Amino acid sequence: MIKLAIIGLGTIGNRILRAAAGHPDIEVVAVYDLATVELTDPAYRTVQVEESAQALVQRVDVDIVYIGTPPATHTQYCHLALDANKAIWCEKPLAVDIQEAEQLVARLAQCNTKSAVNLSLASSPVVRQIEQLMADIDNCDILSVDFQFHYSCWPRRWQAGASNWLCLPEQGGFLREVYSHFVFLHQRLIGDLQLLNSQIEYQREGYAETYVQANYCTDNIPVRLQGVIGGNGPDTNNWIVYTKDKSIHFSGFRALKVSVDNCWQEQPISLEGDLDVTQLSEVVKMMRGEKHKLASFAEALKVQKVVEALLVKG
Repeated sequence: MIKLAIIGLGTIGNRILRAAAGHPDIEVVAVYDLATVELTDPAYRTVQVEESAQALVQRVDVDIVYIGTPPATHTQYCHLALDANKAIWCEKPLAVDIQEAEQLVARLAQCNTKSAVNLSLASSPVVRQIEQLMADIDNCDILSVDFQFHYSCWPRRWQAGASNWLCLPEQGGFLREVYSHFVFLHQRLIGDLQLLNSQIEYQREGYAETYVQANYCTDNIPVRLQGVIGGNGPDTNNWIVYTKDKSIHFSGFRALKVSVDNCWQEQPISLEGDLDVTQLSEVVKMMRGEKHKLASFAEALKVQKVVEALLVKG
């Protein structure tokens, strides 16, 4: 049984807590959050609420620490856990400060500590289907790639509890929160993104981006990004790969279409459960020394550099 401790019980931290509490190979032994925490659900009766992150990482019964705090604090909690010789599973984005992230990745490269970043598409069954679809597609056959995002409001309604940082430019915004997932997907399946030009707009001073347009290239493949906040309409998260013979349309983290006779055809999806559960199963594999699909800190650093370079240029 893998003993998991959680730092940060925000929206995602609570999701991880719920998923882990029902996982057959994981036991949550402790949690810590800056806010007062009361675990009233009987499923959490054996979970200890610690008074500090230091006390949590020093527990002898903790195998791995999940870090689900806001991005600017990720590296400090990672170092705290590493100082206590604990494995780490950190929420994305890895950080907002590139130098801090580079120092952390360098430290991990020098030790044998098990570590991963929670970029959930890493273990998605939909992404496995995309990998199969792209198995016979060479990069030279790809004509272009589109990233498309639209949200009627930001943060999204279900993220209201984190609005005190998600809507601010220091560590929030949809580029860090959502685009980073798709950058990871693109880099893992196609290759690195090179920024050519960009435009970023901010509707209100002191708030995160509301409009983004950018052009990249990957192995001479033109890659376009467009993201918009505002206007009545459904949330849109699209990654579209165009080729002459077959194009792939991935949207909403769970929907997949393939072009047939110049029309999109829905693909049946074999969902094996919640993404948080599939990620936890990969965490178990990592802790047991088995091959796993989780994103490495080095991969997450590459993602962070793409996102922060866009924000800085914008």
